[in-house]
Amino acid sequence: MARYGIKLMSELRSARELVDHARAAEDHGLAFACISDHIHPWLPEHDHSPFAWSMLGAVAQATSGLDLATGLTCPIGRYHPIIVAHAAATVATLTDRQVTLAVGAGERLNEHVTGDGFPAVDVRHEMLEEAIVAIRELWEGGWVTQRGDHFDVEDARIYDLPERPIELVVGVSGPASLDLAQRTGADGIMAVEPDADLVDGWADRDGDRAATWTEVPFAWAPTEEEGLRLAHERMRFALPGWKVMSELPNPVNFGAATDLVRPEDVAEQIPHGPDPAAYVEAVRSFTDAGFAHVSIIPVGDDVEGTLRFWRDEVAPAL
Repeated sequence: MARYGIKLMSELRSARELVDHARAAEDHGLAFACISDHIHPWLPEHDHSPFAWSMLGAVAQATSGLDLATGLTCPIGRYHPIIVAHAAATVATLTDRQVTLAVGAGERLNEHVTGDGFPAVDVRHEMLEEAIVAIRELWEGGWVTQRGDHFDVEDARIYDLPERPIELVVGVSGPASLDLAQRTGADGIMAVEPDADLVDGWADRDGDRAATWTEVPFAWAPTEEEGLRLAHERMRFALPGWKVMSELPNPVNFGAATDLVRPEDVAEQIPHGPDPAAYVEAVRSFTDAGFAHVSIIPVGDDVEGTLRFWRDEVAPAL
């Protein structure tokens, strides 16, 4: 049976709003909070991007029952793997609930900011694999020295570690990333397409089907027209696909790249408006594909209304 949570989309909300929304999600029966880990938002219409690790610390203290997760963190660009290992460990010491670090190869949008360049995807996969090895070793609690092709760790130790082990999942989109997840001993996978081949491929590699993560946008609004407006204004960045999304450096570029995306194009991809049937269908496309953790992304500003809609009209139909 699937577990459902809220996606704290930091590109749309201030830090204080995100904490309030995590509390509301818990009050409405959701099981976890997953947060995007960005320094830049996607579109010119997005107004925020608070620091994910500060947010998780705040949410850990403001709630009592939510598990916590990132979705996704890139540990190979603006972060060194040591920093990610340290941040995740500290957040996990603030709660006895499950903390999940989801990692991926990143987007130029967030990782070019240090001026070190944004490598090709095959190099990023090499870097990600090396980073995961370092993070896992640091979580064991001893002194770590690791000299790799991309990262060095010298005489480093993380002193504050949680009693409950952190789970590490890898963002996947096909066989190469599934192989990487298997090689690194990942606890699970995260994906954004309702692709049963990803879940089956993970299981074929001896992965746990219960440790599969995804997300679904909810452009809920009282009218169809308002829901579509919200979906187009705030979520059209996803329509060009990952080959584009991973390579553009700034919100203005995403604005230019999506100038020709029409509301009717978004209508086919993102459930919107007041009819629960479209949302039930969207969520079921992922649960039928085998995904076990589904994050709901509130697109509009009435997050409380979106959560009530989830609780009262969508969840009972699933």
